[in-house]
Amino acid sequence: MSPAFKRKIGRVLWSLVLVTLVAVEFWFRAVREPTPAQPAVEVERLQKLSDVRFIDDETNDGDSFVVEHQGQRLVLRLYFVDCAEKREYKLVAGRLKDQAGYFGGLSIPQTLKLGQQAKAFTADLLRSQPFTVFTRWERVYDSDRIYAVIVFEDGEDLAHKLVQAGLARIHTKGVTMPNGRKANDYENHLREVEKEARASKRGAWGMSRRAPSAAKKQE
Repeated sequence: MSPAFKRKIGRVLWSLVLVTLVAVEFWFRAVREPTPAQPAVEVERLQKLSDVRFIDDETNDGDSFVVEHQGQRLVLRLYFVDCAEKREYKLVAGRLKDQAGYFGGLSIPQTLKLGQQAKAFTADLLRSQPFTVFTRWERVYDSDRIYAVIVFEDGEDLAHKLVQAGLARIHTKGVTMPNGRKANDYENHLREVEKEARASKRGAWGMSRRAPSAAKKQE
C-alpha cells in the first residue's frame, strides 16, 4: 500500500469520526433539551392547555394568577374582564378611581375589599374545580403575563363567573372564544350577565354607595 493511499484512507477515517461525533452531540442535545412547552411567538388561534395547576402566589388577584403547566410557571391574565385592585399604591391610584366609578361610586376602601373578594373567589374556583386554559400566548404590555381564557367543566369560563358574581368589570381586550364565538358577541353576552348581577345586587352591586359629600372629599 503506497504512502499516498494510506494518507487518503486516514483522511476518510478521520472524516467519519468527526461526522459521528457531531451526530452524537446533536443526539445528546435533543435528549437534554426538551422542546419548550410554549411557542416563542404569538399564535393566531387559541391553543388548549390541559393538566394545568393553580399556584398560590402573593401576586395573584382576581384576573391575574400563577399556574404550572408541564413544569413551567405561567402568569395568566384573563381576557374581557378587570377585577379591582387588592391593595393601594401610587401606580394604581387612577385605576382604583376608575374601578370605583364603574361600580357606581364605591369608596376606595370598598373597591380594595372588592379586589380581595375577587382574588379569593378566583383562587377557590381554581383550587376546587378542574379547568382548561386556552391561550394565544399574547403578552400583556410586553410583561411576563399572557392573556388566557379559563373554562370549567360546566362550560362556563372564569370571566363569566366573575361578572355574574359582581366581582369584575367588563374592561380590557377580548378574543374569539374556544367555541368560535366572536369577541364582540361574547362581550355583549357578558353585559347581559352584568345587568342580571346588578339587578340581583351581587358583589359590588350590593355595596352601599358613598354620599355625594364623601365623594367630593375623597377626590
